[in-house]
Amino acid sequence: MKYKLLAMLLTALMLASPAVGFWHPPPGPQPPCTYFGTLINGNYTWAFKEPADGFCDDFHVTVYIANVTDLYGYDFVLAWDASYFNLVSWTVATNIWTAQAIIFNGTIAANQYEQIVTALPPSTGATGDFQLADLVFHINNDVCPNSQGASGWFPLYVAKASDSCSGKITLCNGVWATWTFTPVKPELTIIPAIEVNSVVGSQFTASVLIKNIVKMTDFDIEIAWNQYLHDPLINCWPLAGMWSTLLTTDEKSVILNGALFNTTTATITVNSPECGWYNSTDQVGTVRVIADVVDALASINATNPSQTFWLFNVTFTKCDAWFCGAQPHYYPKPNHDWSLENASTPIYFTYISVSSDCGLLDYTVFTYTNALFTFVPVPGDLDGSGHVDIADLMIESGYYGATVSCNSGDIPAGNPSNGFTYYYDLNHDGVIDIYDIVIVAKNFCRTTPSDP
Repeated sequence: MKYKLLAMLLTALMLASPAVGFWHPPPGPQPPCTYFGTLINGNYTWAFKEPADGFCDDFHVTVYIANVTDLYGYDFVLAWDASYFNLVSWTVATNIWTAQAIIFNGTIAANQYEQIVTALPPSTGATGDFQLADLVFHINNDVCPNSQGASGWFPLYVAKASDSCSGKITLCNGVWATWTFTPVKPELTIIPAIEVNSVVGSQFTASVLIKNIVKMTDFDIEIAWNQYLHDPLINCWPLAGMWSTLLTTDEKSVILNGALFNTTTATITVNSPECGWYNSTDQVGTVRVIADVVDALASINATNPSQTFWLFNVTFTKCDAWFCGAQPHYYPKPNHDWSLENASTPIYFTYISVSSDCGLLDYTVFTYTNALFTFVPVPGDLDGSGHVDIADLMIESGYYGATVSCNSGDIPAGNPSNGFTYYYDLNHDGVIDIYDIVIVAKNFCRTTPSDP
């Protein structure tokens, strides 16, 4: 019963005696005497981790007075950095006195807001902590990712308080909320991050994705991949130091995201080697795409920067890394009669140029993740079908009895139709015989890659 009466008393006090403050600032710097303060979204400090928090967000600034006795009127002028924020709306507190008069509330400059309020009879002076105003601000200019960020505060350049006797209330220094912009680097990614396959002639699609970009307007991005250098330990011409193509593509296999970018004005340049062997020093293939954001989406990612968008896709065809069916490079290893050699190439960014309403973003601004393609042969799979069957036995038996010598000139170059008998000597004993056929036969029906 005692607690029920106490609760009723407190409720009545809140309703009938607005001169007692029940609002309190959050934990933080609180001078012992009367002071004005500001908060951003209820905090003394606020880090705008753009664009993770969302470009063009709204946020609230609270103006309050604390540790006050006999408050009967106040006047303050709030200031802000107009290059980043603009004032959208404001609300004057009406729960301090039973009656009050708003003398002035509104903007006096592009970066200043003033509020003058006084109590009216029968109100009495208010004591405690009070929220005076709530102001809604809009982020109108993001900090570019290639900047060092920005910081500031929301101070009161005028702060006056009067008691009920028209006397000046002495104030401590104000406690102003501070803000910082911490740019988040845009992310570029190529997926899938890892592609492993064993079938010559099959395809896969690599996608270039972007995330955390603010108000993007255009891009110019190039990706590349390498050819494969055969083990220089193979001292057999023309194998040692030879390059063979792992992946190939063409312009029709590059697809731009037409929902976001102008396909009619885009430029797509493909420099891809054909499947085969090369002695050339040009062992890199490239795809370069230049495109503008469509007019209707000129503010791409303006409202949801954390969303991931795909820019363009490239469909690659997997070549025969060994250029003779899919017969891989066999060579002896310790404690093994024979083993297979895998072949890998990274798919990586070689040029990045992206513009936004912030301007041209520097290459170093981005974080980027490359991809890796690896062709892992199936032991005994001589035609690159991904499984060992009668066709592979027929290929091996077709060379039965052939002798192989690095110096015999029986390793023709250039055209796979000539056949590389060197490769069908699976145990490298210099002759293609029953032992080589057994290697294929032991893997008959196998579809799993090698594990040297």
